[in-house]
Amino acid sequence: MIVQPKRTKLTFLALIFLLATCFFIALSVGYANASFMDLIDVLTGQASRGMTLIITKIRLPRIIACLLGGGSLALAGLLLQNLTKNPLADSGILGINSGAGLVVALVVGYSDLSDVKAIALTPFLAMLGGAATIVTVYWISRKKNHGVNPTRLIIAGIGMSSILSGLMVTIVSSIDDFKVDFIVSWLSGSISGGSWARILVFAPALLLLWLITYTKSQSLNIMNLNEQTALALGLNLHRERLIVLVLSTALASLSVVLIGNITFVGLVAGHITRKLLGGDHHLTIPSSIILGMILLLVADTIGRVLLVGTGIPTGIVVTLIGAPYFLYLMTKVKL
Repeated sequence: MIVQPKRTKLTFLALIFLLATCFFIALSVGYANASFMDLIDVLTGQASRGMTLIITKIRLPRIIACLLGGGSLALAGLLLQNLTKNPLADSGILGINSGAGLVVALVVGYSDLSDVKAIALTPFLAMLGGAATIVTVYWISRKKNHGVNPTRLIIAGIGMSSILSGLMVTIVSSIDDFKVDFIVSWLSGSISGGSWARILVFAPALLLLWLITYTKSQSLNIMNLNEQTALALGLNLHRERLIVLVLSTALASLSVVLIGNITFVGLVAGHITRKLLGGDHHLTIPSSIILGMILLLVADTIGRVLLVGTGIPTGIVVTLIGAPYFLYLMTKVKL
């Protein structure tokens, strides 16, 4: 699919405008609605102490967490779709989220939350959990002398996610109520825990992963070709596939620790991006990040404002959007 430069520019402008609009709407609405002038007053230091607290300490960290998590999940989905040659691939569907989540549940359930070392190691342990899961899913879905079958990959991923989710339920049943509430909230994709301290920890790592991924755009484009052509062009496929696997696992695992267990963002954002802009990763990487930000920000705003008082977390809202889209793709994609 060849995309005209004019169409590309218009698409990017539309995505950026939509993201900016969603950002200001999310910042303005909530228990205490704020007008555009109220936001200006906060920026200039002229707003009341209560409004400044609401905007800068409650809403803005949560919105930034949505942007970082949504963009990273979308990018992880795009990478996994390239790696597996499967448009239905997503970090949640392939079990990476559940693998990382099981580690988080173990850390929260069986460690002292006041132990700084345990908390500091959680992101790295989550990445190991996600990596172990995707490697296991890959191994299960392989057929001797036939490589990885896309259908088997999806089935293996869903099966592994179910097993790990069952293990997480077992963990929840054996710990105290405070930790149970935390884990259940996290498992359902609640972003209420966004804080500046957490963002300052995760933002540099995620932004660095975004940058590293973009530098791999040309290699990802070559990986879109058949294996013989890629090898003829001098690409070390084994090394590049390993790098893509590490990047996607790190992006998904860190996002899970930051915003909770949220699925389908990568599936929807990655697929729509390729339909809009084709297969050039110089274009699809930044646009998928923006689309993932928009999707998660819209879902979180709906949960905060329209479903206020229901206790429905962001992850459930995303699932209500993403699951039908997944089923739609199942009817359209030849596996």
